Amino acid sequence: MVLGLPPNPGTTGIYRIGPQDLLKVEVFRVDELSSKERVSQDGSIVMPLIGPVMVGGLTPKEAEDRITEILGKDYLQDPQVNVFVEEYASQKVTVTGSVKSPGVFPLTGYTTLLQAVALAGGVDELANTKEVILFRGQHGPAQAYVINLKMIHEGDLQDPVVIGDDRIVIPQSGSAALIKNVTGTIRGFVRPI
Repeated sequence: MVLGLPPNPGTTGIYRIGPQDLLKVEVFRVDELSSKERVSQDGSIVMPLIGPVMVGGLTPKEAEDRITEILGKDYLQDPQVNVFVEEYASQKVTVTGSVKSPGVFPLTGYTTLLQAVALAGGVDELANTKEVILFRGQHGPAQAYVINLKMIHEGDLQDPVVIGDDRIVIPQSGSAALIKNVTGTIRGFVRPI
């Protein structure tokens, strides 16, 4: 367990196309070749005229270059291709613990820790925002980072970027839970007049 922020993901923070992502492929001045394509489990899309193209694991720019190369080789002279990710379905972050709506949320490009917590509806009244845990690591044991979300919220600490498969756990504050339980117990003994 590490006290502090995870390292900046650098190039791993660049979005890579994955299965079930929805891509919008535009071929300049050739509407018949422009389309929306869902990436298959094997990482390919099926383009009009040219058929299957492997795009899984590529950045949108690399996918543009690959499609441009294929079209330029046999079909068009100097094609101009743009690839946009319309739905990010392959990169997800899990937010659990003392949040209003825990769950698994798709990452739509650059997303910070505060933004990921906001996707879960924000923290609830029992949250311990001083000891938020971010688990990172797709292969092998995950590294745990203990982060002071309160300091990020106040602008005293940098808001770290989250990446696909990160897991964020917002722990419950022991003192807040105790106060809530005691208040609830006392309410049970007091009779309304």
